[in-house]
Amino acid sequence: MENKNLVIIIVAVLAFAIVLSGNFTDIFTGRATDNILDCEDTDSGIDDKVGGNVIGSFDPTKPRSDFCVNSTTLGEYYCDKARTDGAVKEIFCEFGCVAEGGFGICKTKSADNLICESGCEYNGECLPVGTRIAGRYCDFTQSLRVQKEEQCDNNYECKSNLCLSGSCLSEEGGINFLEDVEKTYFWE
Repeated sequence: MENKNLVIIIVAVLAFAIVLSGNFTDIFTGRATDNILDCEDTDSGIDDKVGGNVIGSFDPTKPRSDFCVNSTTLGEYYCDKARTDGAVKEIFCEFGCVAEGGFGICKTKSADNLICESGCEYNGECLPVGTRIAGRYCDFTQSLRVQKEEQCDNNYECKSNLCLSGSCLSEEGGINFLEDVEKTYFWE
């Protein structure tokens, strides 16, 4: 009988200690951590014309890059749900798969004779560096990249077309900046 009472007292003391610790709900949620980030796709989903990386939730140190499986098939990484390391989809490329800027992409037109000395190939034409088209820009590595909303070196990299001190300004931030400049410097 004494052992039974001793066990009841120990269980009661442990339960009381858990409740007092304030971590009662965290102990029984089954979660090991709550600092897992959502999956991020730098080319904004399944886009066979723009190369990108998937940065996974569980192993963010190993980005997975879009790649050419063979000369006509693209391996396109994308985030299939929020908390994932991503998935890969094989896409047939009508005009072939090529590696540009370290990423696999599908060519948009058969441009066998087209070689862009500087700039990016887009639909059978050479675009100069800095050209913005369809939410993308041509960068100095001769690749079309998705426009940014964070760090930048040039205005054309930003969705707002405003890069200031290495950061893309939002459109609202750009409007506020221009209003401040207008108030400070008077033009007639």
